[in-house]
Amino acid sequence: MKNWKLYFEKHLNRKPKEQLIKALSFCASKNVALDLGAGTLIESRAILNNGFKKVIAIDNAPDVGLFVKNFNDVRLSFKNISFKEYNFPKNKFDLINAQYALPFNGEKGFNTLFKKIKNSLKNKGVFVGQFFGVKDSWNKKGSDLVFHKKSEVLKLLSGLEVIEFI
Repeated sequence: MKNWKLYFEKHLNRKPKEQLIKALSFCASKNVALDLGAGTLIESRAILNNGFKKVIAIDNAPDVGLFVKNFNDVRLSFKNISFKEYNFPKNKFDLINAQYALPFNGEKGFNTLFKKIKNSLKNKGVFVGQFFGVKDSWNKKGSDLVFHKKSEVLKLLSGLEVIEFI
């Protein structure tokens, strides 16, 4: 995405993603959540409103800082870095939310990144996010995004209980 500021402005007043709302109902514990690609912090707010004690929000877009300034909740910790720069702690998160964020990390090192994400989940932790398929309309020659076949995604998710896969 070339212009994140425009995207954020367009989506500023949307509701939290349905996948996240559904995933929250599966969280056995609500201590710490990780919101990858936090953007306008809509999902971060929904996670906190659902009873989580802390959310670590990560997004490397420079414009996200504007939303963080207006957030006013000490339970939010924001890091303006790429996912690859984040030091994923092991067994830390009860929920990891990655709404339409992971494919923007590109193909190089993606499997390693996702392994770190999985290792950061606590036992019975919940991951919710999307992968872009090889037939996605954004899958054009020269794209910096990463696209997966269903079999590749299922392999990435191995070791996790898959509740829903669309």
